[in-house]
Amino acid sequence: MDACKTPSYTLRSIKKWQRSIRKKAIEKLGGKCAQCGFTDPRALQIDHVLGTDEKSRKRGATLCRAVLEDQNGEYQLLCANCNWIKRAENNENRGYRQLLTEFNPAIN
Repeated sequence: MDACKTPSYTLRSIKKWQRSIRKKAIEKLGGKCAQCGFTDPRALQIDHVLGTDEKSRKRGATLCRAVLEDQNGEYQLLCANCNWIKRAENNENRGYRQLLTEFNPAIN
């Protein structure tokens, strides 16, 4: 077997594990958007309540594990729309904010 190739059964088991840990994290956070109550897990995103700088931001399975270990309420569940709105309002994504103001100068 080529050392650079991972067997497909291993990739399948990794993806299955990632889905299961994400499901557990979503369940821990209540299974619905904290703002609007949306429940479809395909559009639910884990959000850092206080925001973070890019260097310390966790993603993927690392983020889900952090949620499962969290005792301080550092994370919340938001749907994609509410998460983008929060990011724009709190200036958590400068590139998106610039794009928004180009289309609607009233947003500042």
